[in-house]
Amino acid sequence: MAKIKNTPAESNTQKDPQHWKTGDEPMTGAQKSYLHTLADEAGEKVDDSLTKAEASEKIDELRDGEHVVQDRAKGGPSNTQKDPSDWATGGEPMTGAQKSYLQTLSEEAGVAMDDSLDKAEASKRIDELRARNPRTKSQQ
Repeated sequence: MAKIKNTPAESNTQKDPQHWKTGDEPMTGAQKSYLHTLADEAGEKVDDSLTKAEASEKIDELRDGEHVVQDRAKGGPSNTQKDPSDWATGGEPMTGAQKSYLQTLSEEAGVAMDDSLDKAEASKRIDELRARNPRTKSQQ
């Protein structure tokens, strides 16, 4: 079977979402979370039934919008600085990445891992454990 090579203009990061093979599937959890964050900043509502392709296009539209530049120019919190208690999706179950990182930090700290934390709680716990961990303390 011949391997198909993408030219730089046809790479996955630059391909038009309407041409994605999985573009008509429901948006991913990561897309949904990021889309809700951007929509909240813009004061817009999000249709949770968007496809992957539609969500990608909406993310691009909101990310490039004037509201993002204006909010950040006013000193508003970026996505990485917003208090987890204020996250639109903070009450959802923690992500796989959070769970994996939290497990590592818990093992290094010699404390029990709590699998029942939601995204916001997991983020706060990660911050707590990172602050106590000599390996990660210097990276903050």
